[in-house]
Amino acid sequence: MKVLGKIYSNFWFRNIVVIVLLVCVFTFAASADKRERTLSQIWIELLPDFFIIYGAIIVSNLTMIKRYVITKQYDKFFPLAFCYWTGVIIGKGYVNMRTHDFDSWLIETVNVLFFAFLGTGAYFIHLWTFNDITVREKRLVSTVAELDFLKMQLNPHFLLNAMNNLYGEALTNPNETPERILQLSHLLRYQLEATKKEFVDVKDEIEFLNEYFNYYKFRSNNLIVDIDYKGVVGKFKIPPLMYFSLVENAIKFSLQTDNPYVKLRCYERNNRLFFEIENSCLSDELVQNGTGVGIKNLERRLEVTKLPYKFIRNKTKNYYKTKLELWELPINA
Repeated sequence: MKVLGKIYSNFWFRNIVVIVLLVCVFTFAASADKRERTLSQIWIELLPDFFIIYGAIIVSNLTMIKRYVITKQYDKFFPLAFCYWTGVIIGKGYVNMRTHDFDSWLIETVNVLFFAFLGTGAYFIHLWTFNDITVREKRLVSTVAELDFLKMQLNPHFLLNAMNNLYGEALTNPNETPERILQLSHLLRYQLEATKKEFVDVKDEIEFLNEYFNYYKFRSNNLIVDIDYKGVVGKFKIPPLMYFSLVENAIKFSLQTDNPYVKLRCYERNNRLFFEIENSCLSDELVQNGTGVGIKNLERRLEVTKLPYKFIRNKTKNYYKTKLELWELPINA
């Protein structure tokens, strides 16, 4: 699509293609009458009028239309257009008189104005098409850049939380710190590799989430994690780290409670992928509010990736539950 846009934007290539096509059409139409003429005779009769009108249309579009109509300077356009096309009609008429192909001034006027109308209309269609291609390219570049930025935000956000946790654990359990750092390096390695891809296998995301849960089980022996995957969820591909923000928040807020737990359900139904996570939490007046970066990042990524989705959040006094439904996902071959 991008290559076609570049080819179409080339003025000379575009017009040469149009000229060749129109000459072929007019040549075929002229050869279909009952007069017996050679190809050279047809072109001698056809091409002078064709290039006069086509050249006049090009000049009109690039000067008067582009300069005055597009900028809505109609008070300047109409007098200039009247004088210009009057000159073209007179010039073409005298050329046809010299080639003995002149019928009447009325026919000359109708012919010129008819083709001028078609040429101007085609030019407006071209402007609309070219503008649409340009806008789409700008949106695509902007969307890709934003998506890359959103992916990059995941690593610093996770690393900041992990460093804070490691600092506290290094003070209380220094003997376990090396093992914790090794686990953290594995998690960061997956994040760095996954964010380079547009889509990853769901099973790889599941393995990452399992390792992430194991990483946090060291922090609290009371944390209960209940994970259940049903159906052939491994056949899908999803954007990398799509569920990470939900899991991160679930663990963070559940650990604020006396009886922390996280329930995770992932299943497939009617070719749709469902991800549900529930966690214990404090009441609104006691909860330690976070920055909200993770959820905002997830919601914006869902919008940018253009995947159909349904995202539901439900908060009660003792638990918080989110449900993310995705469909039209890529499938593993």
